[in-house]
Amino acid sequence: MSWILDLGSGDASTITAQSMLYANGVPDVVGNFDPSSGHVHWQDGALAGNYFGEAYQRVKDPQCSNIAPILVSNNLCTLSAIADQSGKIVLQNPLPGTRGSLGQNVIELPGLWTLDTSMGKAFKISEGTKLNFRMDATNILNHPQPSNPDLNINGSNPFGNIATKTGQRQFQLQVRLEF
Repeated sequence: MSWILDLGSGDASTITAQSMLYANGVPDVVGNFDPSSGHVHWQDGALAGNYFGEAYQRVKDPQCSNIAPILVSNNLCTLSAIADQSGKIVLQNPLPGTRGSLGQNVIELPGLWTLDTSMGKAFKISEGTKLNFRMDATNILNHPQPSNPDLNINGSNPFGNIATKTGQRQFQLQVRLEF
């Protein structure tokens, strides 16, 4: 018998804002936002989850009100901001010509853990003949792994949306006759 327990911390990730030079735009922090407060929220039976639960929502970016009224009334300003549950904006796109204040790689994504096992047995049938049985099981605890959350403040999904999860228990049985 053998087993492998695979534990891994989550990758670092960045909350993105409007594209800038080298596509590395990050938002400005304008309210009480703790990047380490997130973790996977997944309701039983739900098709999607969220990294921040119901803590944040997308709203129209305040700088949309500073542009021509015709653009705002025609919904041509597509910038979004992130507001907390009380409606107070906590993250917004940086003003043109400035860089965001949040920084790169401030979010730690969900970690990974799986348990894989294997067992085998050989039976001697006669001299020079053996029958081998082996069973391998991957992800034996059937622990799902969520996909990466949507961390673009201007995205079309809810902020922090986790669209899917993967990982399923799998068994493989091998029988081998050696002669």
